[in-house]
Amino acid sequence: MKDLASSLGRLSATMGFARPDTVQLLERHWNALLGPALAGQCRLDAVRGTELVVAVTDPAVAEHLRLSARDLCAAVNAICDGAVVDELTVRVRRELD
Repeated sequence: MKDLASSLGRLSATMGFARPDTVQLLERHWNALLGPALAGQCRLDAVRGTELVVAVTDPAVAEHLRLSARDLCAAVNAICDGAVVDELTVRVRRELD
């Protein structure tokens, strides 16, 4: 099992994606990162390289996140115990899947 996890980690890094456990960790802490009200309006789309990608349905929420990008990236890095993200991309969508 360790060999599979190691291989997936290397494959993810090669393709520019975060390690799967990083995404899982962020999903578990999503409410703490954003607060319950805001977290309910946002979805973690991906971590690509050092870019955190978040989907929202409301342009006002998107603007709020963009203005809070530095703090959000710092909070993500604190939860992940290291420099994982340094950029935030917010996508406005009609619906969150």
